Amino acid sequence: MNDLQQTEFEILKCFIEICERLNLKYFLVCGTALGAVKYGGFIPWDDDVDVALPREDYEFFCEKAQELLPEGFFLQTYKTDNKYPCIFAKIRNSNTAYFEKAVAKFKINHGVYIDIFPLDGYPTNKLAQKRIEFQKVYYDLLLSSNFDTDCTLKVKIIRKIFRILGFHKKTAKAIARFEKSISAYPTKNSKVWCNHGNWQKKLEYAPIEQYGNGIPMDFEGIRAVVPEKYDEYLTQKYGDWRADLPESEKVGHHYYSVMDLEKSYTEYMN
Repeated sequence: MNDLQQTEFEILKCFIEICERLNLKYFLVCGTALGAVKYGGFIPWDDDVDVALPREDYEFFCEKAQELLPEGFFLQTYKTDNKYPCIFAKIRNSNTAYFEKAVAKFKINHGVYIDIFPLDGYPTNKLAQKRIEFQKVYYDLLLSSNFDTDCTLKVKIIRKIFRILGFHKKTAKAIARFEKSISAYPTKNSKVWCNHGNWQKKLEYAPIEQYGNGIPMDFEGIRAVVPEKYDEYLTQKYGDWRADLPESEKVGHHYYSVMDLEKSYTEYMN
């Protein structure tokens, strides 16, 4: 592990301990699941940690976690940090600094973090599916008006319109409406679970059987749970995930303007 991964690993251990204490179902997901299965820990060049819980467990975790976290750790959601522009949670180490370029100007907690995604159910009714997909496109565009990232000319124009209308100042209200829409379908009544927060869109819509009850894997020497049918899960997301990548693709995908593992983000806020 490099120093950033070690810092993230300490947060991950706290997350797992809380989930086990509260008897909550969780999974390593995305590149973190791939790392557990393929490398027994971090993908060597990876720069983040992704975990997920079914919506009902996610909500309970968000309600209880802060009081169980060590001093200096912060559970970040749109409810606890109202300028935070995402529909999923993070646990941040407030004694560190990690300013991602896309949100560096935001007055939010910028400590090193792990991502915590809710897994939502999905409607079977075709009309309801069309409605939720339309809402998802709308809210993704609306929330993206907060970010400073490369995008197409069309998206730049839409972002500018949203900013002129002041939507970027109403992040918390927009996320609350979006969350109400995507959480309307209980996971226990659904054949499909969706991670709406991740950038891979419908590649994050999986049959519930892929997740199942999970299966324990070694992750840097600790026990952590990945989706039960992890081969199907990883193949859906990454194709031939067992193949080695070209050297040019062995890079992280988060870009920061400041990273300091010894000082708090508050020392860089100005």
